[in-house]
Order: sequence, then structure tokens, then C-alpha cells
Amino acid sequence: MRQYTRLTDRVAWVLNHYPSARDSDIKCQTLYWKTFQSDVYSGGPIPEDKYPQLEKLNSITRARAQVQNTLGLFKASPEVRKYRGTLEEEKQKALEVRPSHPVYCIYADESGKTGKHLMVGSLWVLKSYETIKITRAINLKKSEIGFKGEMHFKEIDKNNISQYLALLGTLIENSSSISFKGLGVLRAGLYSVDDTLNKLFYHMVITGIKQENQSGRAILPRNLQFRKDTEEESKDKLSMMEIELQLRHASTSIFNGNVYIDVVEAEDSTISPLMQISDLFVSSISRTLNREKSSDHPKDLFADKFLGAFGLVFKDEKFDELSECVSFS
Repeated sequence: MRQYTRLTDRVAWVLNHYPSARDSDIKCQTLYWKTFQSDVYSGGPIPEDKYPQLEKLNSITRARAQVQNTLGLFKASPEVRKYRGTLEEEKQKALEVRPSHPVYCIYADESGKTGKHLMVGSLWVLKSYETIKITRAINLKKSEIGFKGEMHFKEIDKNNISQYLALLGTLIENSSSISFKGLGVLRAGLYSVDDTLNKLFYHMVITGIKQENQSGRAILPRNLQFRKDTEEESKDKLSMMEIELQLRHASTSIFNGNVYIDVVEAEDSTISPLMQISDLFVSSISRTLNREKSSDHPKDLFADKFLGAFGLVFKDEKFDELSECVSFS
């Protein structure tokens, strides 16, 4: 086993040769010990003086997450992946073991396909470990108030508005390292909604990077992780390919290689409270732009509370290949 010197390589070897280890970190750990630390542990009870020499469980778990989620190898069963918690937390563990710059973690969604304005919006988490903190805080609040299922703007009504406002309060309490960006365009006259959405996502990200860097809040160099809520699998693949291509080009042509494109992918909101927050944000700005008069409807109440809580304002923007846009930040 001498050729396997890195922890990740060794864990990958265990996962490859012992399928049972893919669903259990404890199983993976004991098999790792028997295989690569057999001089210390060969089975049975662990002598107290030997335990400090053995590879720790959290290190095994991080390496396993990197192999299964980043490399996409020797994956656990769907049931176990769900049991382990959100896939977001699993992916974040894997990504954080890489030697890298600080990360822009972006969760994006769209709204307004039938409204006056076509909108994209995004939650930016500027410290990657905060993704886990925010996710846990939201899930804890859901449990406390008896909130079932996902957070979706379209589901807000008079019966649950108090719960949604409580969840918004939790987000505000954990907002020291987050920001929101939105961009929209008049839908009338658009040749292709899908093509326009790709352009809006791209310009939203580029503008957001410039804002965060120039403000000194999240200066370059940085890694970038961009995730968009899933739509249709085939459409998502094409969309992600197009956005990733544009972002990689911008990394060099606009940011002189100081933005490293780490992740560009579609993610199911059912497993990500952070993506659900993005839905609440983009739907709030869409609701605000598309309404013609003030209203006391629960959705309007929530939208106004959301935008007001984060001091979000809009201004007119112009970008290549797009008509006049409106941005929120």
C-alpha cells in the first residue's frame, strides 16, 4: 500500500474495495485502520495508548466526502446520502479540504417568466463555513416552529406568514457574511427567455464580484461556487455549460485570473435551505417590481420585510446584448 500516501487516496482505495464503507464512516474508519495502520490496529478493542496514533474520524469523513462528492466516485446509497444531512454540507466539507482562496458561494434562482420583468436573484455567502451555520440555524428554527417541508414564496399565505417571518428573522440573525444580488429585464420582446436568463445570471455574478471586491467586503482572489435551482435536467446541463464557459472567460479577461471557477452546477432546492432562501429573495424582488399598487397581501408583506431588512435598493443598469436592466443589491 505504499503507493497510497495521501489520505484521500487511501480512503478512495477503501471505498473502492469495500462497498459497505461507502454508507458508514465508522466502517470506513475501521477498514482504513486495518489496511493502512495495521501496525497499530488489527481489530478488537483499541488500547488507550494507541488511539492517538490512529486517523481521526473527522479526517476520514472529510476525505470520504471529497471522494464521493467532488470526484463523484464510490458514492453512498441515496438513502444514506439523505440521512447524512444536506448534500450542501457534504459538498462543502469536500471543497474546504482543498488548498484554495476564500470562496464566493452563490445560490441563484429565477422568477417572472409570466410577469412584466424576468428576474434572477442570488444569495451570496462570503465565508464558506457559514453555509453550514445558516443551514443549521434555519433547520433548527423550522423544528422549533413546526414548519414542514421547503420554504417557497408561492406558498406564503395568511396561515403561515408568521412562520415565514420567523424564518426571515433567523436569516437576519445569521447574516453577517451574506449579501443578495438581483438583476431583471422587461420580458416583453425577448427572443429567448432561456438565453436571456443565462445572460442575466452571468452579468449578475460579474457585477456582484466587482461590488464585493471594490467595497473591500470580499476582496479577490477568490474561488467561486455557483449553484442554480434545478429546472429540467437537459436544459440545466446546457445552461450550466454556457454559464461556466462565460465565467471562465471572464476570470481571465476581466479579473486577471483572480477568480477561480470551482463549481458551476444545478442543485435541487429540496436538499438546500440556502437555495430556498434564494427563491424567497428573487420572488420578493419580482413581486415588488411586477405589482402595480401597494397591497397588504401576505406575499407583499413578506417581500417588503425581506427587502427592507437587508436594505436592498434597485438601480438601472445597461449590459451588452440586453435591454435596460434593473438591479437589486
